[in-house]
Amino acid sequence: MRHQPQPNPPAPTAPTAADYPPAYFRAQMSKSDAKIAWQYGRIMGLARAPRLAGSTLVDVGCGSGPALRYSVAHGARAVGLDHSHFALQAAQQIAPRAFVIVNDSTGGLPCASASADLMLLSELVEHVPDALPLLRECWRVLKPGGRIIITTPNLWDVRRALAPLTGQVWSGDTDPTHVNLYTPPRLARELRAAGFAQVRWHTGVKPAKWLSSRRLRMRLALPYPPLIGNGLLATGVRP
Repeated sequence: MRHQPQPNPPAPTAPTAADYPPAYFRAQMSKSDAKIAWQYGRIMGLARAPRLAGSTLVDVGCGSGPALRYSVAHGARAVGLDHSHFALQAAQQIAPRAFVIVNDSTGGLPCASASADLMLLSELVEHVPDALPLLRECWRVLKPGGRIIITTPNLWDVRRALAPLTGQVWSGDTDPTHVNLYTPPRLARELRAAGFAQVRWHTGVKPAKWLSSRRLRMRLALPYPPLIGNGLLATGVRP
């Protein structure tokens, strides 16, 4: 009997705004100022971002606005983009000095070329089937010397491999809107393909629960290896 080739699986499609009901943003909206300060302070530190004061930051996929709140508190001119009207209303409430714009990031960014110092894509690229066009758009919007910062689930997290053995599901696999998960090298390759230089990545952006002590978190400023912490951060600079 002749072997019949198996059909290719259908390509993933981009989630729409309807896939993100208000309940999707509840955890984000419940963050305290202290947690926002620690989370985004850590991200900016790992990314070696320049001082926010006086800079222009564009948060692509800003959700309910915690990064916007952090940025304006540190003196940045912050612009938030999201396709959820509900999320943008929440963002405007907690960061009233930020500019928010309804935008589907897969169709281009409503920003002038060479207008931003920082582009933040926090937990966004995993929702985009093909992120390379978006990364190229970010390159266009950044000023020469500007920096892109990306956070996303880390496919190298050992807990993903161990989850079936414990009857659990890895957190990155529980969200049906995650259609494009990354390993660190693959994300670095896409950043270089989009034109970025000085590409670097870190794992363990989200520490494991046993590192939840505030004192321990603050002392461990270095990135954690994949076996210890969840989350991937990658950064690059527009030449």
